[in-house]
Amino acid sequence: MAAANRFKLALVQLLVGRSKSDNLSQAVKLIEEASSNGATVVALPECFNSPYGSKYFKEYSETIPGNTTKILAEAAAKSKIFLIGGSIPEVDNSKLYNTCVVFNPDGQIIAQHRKGKLHLKNLKP
Repeated sequence: MAAANRFKLALVQLLVGRSKSDNLSQAVKLIEEASSNGATVVALPECFNSPYGSKYFKEYSETIPGNTTKILAEAAAKSKIFLIGGSIPEVDNSKLYNTCVVFNPDGQIIAQHRKGKLHLKNLKP
């Protein structure tokens, strides 16, 4: 394989608590650590900014773009990496989604995928 086709992938794991700001700070710290160790693609876990489970979606949901995606965009741009933003609880038009957002090294959103539409359809923000 040619060197130009190689990349280093970091899969981040973190202990998530009830404080969204603490969760985001921890994620940014681990993104920076992965980047400083040579990762050019970093992936965060599902529901990294909130406790895991659809029962928390209403409380922790936000729009996209929003605070979490702003912070992730800044982290991707600062580290010059592709960042797979795990997933976050998203609210859009009074519906809740479990959404993954992907950023390029300029911090721009290049992909977005709403996961779990079926099991979340009965939840209301």
